[in-house]
Amino acid sequence: MDALQMQQKSQTSTKKPSFFGRMWRKQLIMPTEHGSWSWLVVPFLVGAIIGDVRHWAVWLVFAGGFSVFLMRQPATVLYRIRRGRARKSDGPPATAWLFLLIVISIGSLIGLLIFKRAALLWLMLPMAFVFGFYLVGSRRGRAGLRTLWMELAGAIALAGMAPAAFIAADGFLSLTAWMLWLLMGLQNALGAIYVRLRIADTHQRPFHRISIVWWHIGGCLIVVALQIGGWVPAGSFVPFAIFLIRAVWAFQRVRPVPNVKQFGFIEIGFELLGGAWLVGVYWLAGF
Repeated sequence: MDALQMQQKSQTSTKKPSFFGRMWRKQLIMPTEHGSWSWLVVPFLVGAIIGDVRHWAVWLVFAGGFSVFLMRQPATVLYRIRRGRARKSDGPPATAWLFLLIVISIGSLIGLLIFKRAALLWLMLPMAFVFGFYLVGSRRGRAGLRTLWMELAGAIALAGMAPAAFIAADGFLSLTAWMLWLLMGLQNALGAIYVRLRIADTHQRPFHRISIVWWHIGGCLIVVALQIGGWVPAGSFVPFAIFLIRAVWAFQRVRPVPNVKQFGFIEIGFELLGGAWLVGVYWLAGF
């Protein structure tokens, strides 16, 4: 009797999971770069709150943008299968995820057109440029996709959720929408550079440390110039000044990350605080 039970248990443990069981593996749908979530969600919240978060079109933007954001993971799995670097059994569930996400994104786009939000199509022009940049990088393999320039391109592209949400609420393309993209793109990009330095310190990799300070000084000067020109509200430079102080602190000596998970949450907190400050100054200025 014991031998029969052991045999049944062995058969159960070696039984292959069902299609739906394999489909829910997080490696097929969840992006590996956990910090990239804040690069999408925070700009969306900034654009939605400054606009009008109550409009249905805003949430269609979130559904469409989030589905496009998630597409990269199943697409990467399929690419790795073709190169013989992933299990072939992951092919069908990855294909199913990709198809489902494409349907959601197309459905969201149709809904936005029904709501007369065709102005969002203008955002596809810079997005197409970034996508082309990614294609060029993908030809160099995984190393090409993980360069600093590719990471910056991705961070700036995800910041496009800010103008997309604002246009969805407002109904037309405006200078405010473009400025929101610029501000959130700068915040995302500077955050990416800072994280790069801290990771390099953790793994004892070489890094041109002074460059992080110059990047942040450049970001501050851009925002100050926009303030002087009246293109963004007064006070918009404050979070970027804080980011500069943080960059100077990190530049002074090697600072390895003691706890990666805690570090990730702190970075998300910085992103949220920066976004909340920008929402506040836009509200006070009556934009």
